[in-house]
Amino acid sequence: MKVIILAAGMGTRLRPYTEHCPKALVPLNGKPLLEYQLDTLARNGITDITLLTGYLAQCFDKYQLPGIINPDYLHTNMLWSLLCARSLFDSKQDVLVCYGDIIYTDAVLQAVLQQPGEVVVAADKDWQALWQLRMEDPLADAESFQMAPDNRRVLQLGQKLNSLLEAQAQYIGLIKFSATAHSKILSLYDALPAAQQQKMYMTDFIQYLIDNDMEVNAALHHGGWLEVDTTADLKLYQQHMARLLQQ
Repeated sequence: MKVIILAAGMGTRLRPYTEHCPKALVPLNGKPLLEYQLDTLARNGITDITLLTGYLAQCFDKYQLPGIINPDYLHTNMLWSLLCARSLFDSKQDVLVCYGDIIYTDAVLQAVLQQPGEVVVAADKDWQALWQLRMEDPLADAESFQMAPDNRRVLQLGQKLNSLLEAQAQYIGLIKFSATAHSKILSLYDALPAAQQQKMYMTDFIQYLIDNDMEVNAALHHGGWLEVDTTADLKLYQQHMARLLQQ
């Protein structure tokens, strides 16, 4: 298993914390976000980790991990950053992609590792509890997530919600790309116009894979994760972190 942690962005909604510090290194309860992920991965025997950086890339040097820099992080989105590491999609090992601003439990990680499928996405069934703590209107930030009747195969995700019924779960930013699917994933990416490669969001790319008949499955869990996106999130989690990470 190879891991790519995406940590190229500027994290503008976490200013002033990110003025001199990458988002993934902002501390929560005295510990950088990245270190929570590294500890979880280590407990589960995963050590082949690459950091995909951009903004203030030098701040990650102390971790002595392989790094790939997206030099154009200011003008591109997360998908472009990920494909800066396309050499790791070599069809030899599964690739686990982790957003740099999330924390998750061992159980959430294991659910992803154990779920079969060409692409597997972690998805929280109890997402509303977290969203109601974070914002007044859950519909304002949550995205659609709809599955087939088997509650495994993902049919649609990443769209603005019109109703809570359109969100059977919530995508969290933890994705496994099976080694057997790497060549098809790269081929589909290469078929996109250059502007879409640069600006497409990750959820839009996953939907593109679904629309092109790739098997995208959900690894469902009930809580057990956090996303740190704003200064309000930091304040909230300082008080409720232990409770929110229980499953």
